[in-house]
Amino acid sequence: MTLAALQHLLNAAHAMAEDREFIVLGSASLLASHPEPGAKNAPLASTYDADLCPIPFDELTGTMLEEALGGDRAYFRRHGYHADILRDSILKTLPAGWERRLVEIPGIPTAKALEPHDLAAVKLLVGRPKDLALVREIIQMELITLDTLRSRLDLIDIPVELRPRLLANFNNLSNP
Repeated sequence: MTLAALQHLLNAAHAMAEDREFIVLGSASLLASHPEPGAKNAPLASTYDADLCPIPFDELTGTMLEEALGGDRAYFRRHGYHADILRDSILKTLPAGWERRLVEIPGIPTAKALEPHDLAAVKLLVGRPKDLALVREIIQMELITLDTLRSRLDLIDIPVELRPRLLANFNNLSNP
């Protein structure tokens, strides 16, 4: 996904839900801070979706947006990218203070994106191989620093029994 594609998708979402703002979560949120991961052969070149959370969230709006902009819909078939509409409960998994660190999306006054370190912290929490690979890539591209990422991990409110896995994911970033 490119920044232009993300902007197009957000404009379409806003046209349908004019009274909402949007938070971009997931990998596509990187594009607000660093458009280069969306370039050809870059980490987001094969990303075809953006995780969007309408604020304030309600099920009717979420369903409407998912039906219009979701995967395997006419919008996706025409443009080659789509929105995954997320419920606002996902926001509880973000590092404390994430709201203050949101990043403006160029040309889109009705949406903001996760700051890259907050995104990387969540990716380490989820811990899927593709998430860990993305974090490794953005570290190699020098889009985030390990020190700041480590500090964001401490801001995630998770049960104590999950913390060792999160820290192991961080400690294993140098191992593929």
